[in-house]
Amino acid sequence: MIIPKAFAQPDEFAAAIAEVERQLHPNVVYIRHSLGNDWTGEPAVFFRVLLSDAASKREQLLNVTKQIRDAIVWQVEPLEQWGVLPYFNYRSQSEQAVMKEEAWA
Repeated sequence: MIIPKAFAQPDEFAAAIAEVERQLHPNVVYIRHSLGNDWTGEPAVFFRVLLSDAASKREQLLNVTKQIRDAIVWQVEPLEQWGVLPYFNYRSQSEQAVMKEEAWA
C-alpha cells in the first residue's frame, strides 16, 4: 500500500499551505485543511478557506477564489507532489461569525 506524502509528512504539507496563505493575505484570513478520502475512496485534502469580507463581495468572488485555487494547485501541488486530490470550500468572515462552525475556527 502506498501512503500519500501528505499523510506521511503532515507538518511539511501544512507548512507549504501556510506559505501560500501568507502570500494571499489580505484576501485570505486563513486556510484550514483536513486529509481523508473523497467519495470515491481516493486520498484527498479538503481546504476550508476563510475569506475577508472584502474579498467575498459578489463582484470579486470568482476572481479571488480562482486566484486562491490556482496558487495552491501551482505552488503546493497537492496531487503531483503530495498525492492528494484537492477540494475547496470558501466562507466569509461574516458567515463564520454567524455559523461559528468549529471546523472552520
